[in-house]
Order: sequence, then structure tokens, then C-alpha cells
Amino acid sequence: MTSNIAESLNAVIKYARELPIIELLEYMRTLLESWINEKLSKAKGTFTYLGKKYNKDLEDNRTLSQKMRVCSCRQFQLDELPCAHTLASLRHMNESYESYCSPYYMRESLLHTYEIPIDPLPNKSKWNVPQYIAEEVVKPHTGKRQPGRLKNKDTNHTMK
Repeated sequence: MTSNIAESLNAVIKYARELPIIELLEYMRTLLESWINEKLSKAKGTFTYLGKKYNKDLEDNRTLSQKMRVCSCRQFQLDELPCAHTLASLRHMNESYESYCSPYYMRESLLHTYEIPIDPLPNKSKWNVPQYIAEEVVKPHTGKRQPGRLKNKDTNHTMK
């Protein structure tokens, strides 16, 4: 899962990776800020017990559960959101789904997740940089990476 997230982020910032570090950081900050604002807006526009996406997943599972008998697919343990099998079990026991959903999917949790703003960097003249850092010289990488995917996981963080 982590590599998919990293690969997705790499695809989004592909052009920005060539920018100088300050511009790269500002690009990343504005990107994250826009994502957080979008997620917060969606959470604020949700009036169901769960977030909109999770409520739709649950509704899809509820539809599937109408045609099932009770069994286990272990999806419930992975997602912490009632799968169709879990909903069939809950329906059989006359239980409500709310207490079987991860608290992270609830509207209130989503609102709390995205309530902290990401502030822009202050003007460079206002930065408090220690002298030993300011004197550090960082040179660009001189080697050239070979085309194609890296063969060894241990070399993922180094350039050839």
C-alpha cells in the first residue's frame, strides 16, 4: 500500500521534482493545502453518520448483503467498515451498523482531520536559520540514473 501511495504522489509531483528545493516545498504545500481544503469541504457537506465515500461503500455493501447468507471474507477486519457479509450478520441479529464502523470514517473524525490549516512559508527574510545550516553547501547529484525500474529494493533511495 505504501509504495502505491508513493508512486501516486510521485506521478502528481513529476514536473515539480525538477524545481529548486524552496519552490518544490511551496508546490507541495499548496498541493496539500488544496487537497485538505477539498476533503474538508466534502466532510462539511456530508450529513450522514459516516463520511460520504464510506456511506456509499456501506450502501453498496448493504445491497450486496440482501442476497447473502452469513460468512466471513475478512474484508471487515481489513477495512473496519461492515462488508456485505458483516451487514448480513448484523441484519440477522437485528443490530445497527454504526457501532461496527471505525471511528475514523465518521463525519466528526473527518472534520477534525482536516480542520488544521497548512500555512504558507513566511518570506525568506524572516526565516530563522542556524548559522551551521546556512553555511552548508548542497551540491546537485552528479551521477546519472539508468533508465527503467531499479532492480533491488535496497537501492530505491540511491541513484545509480
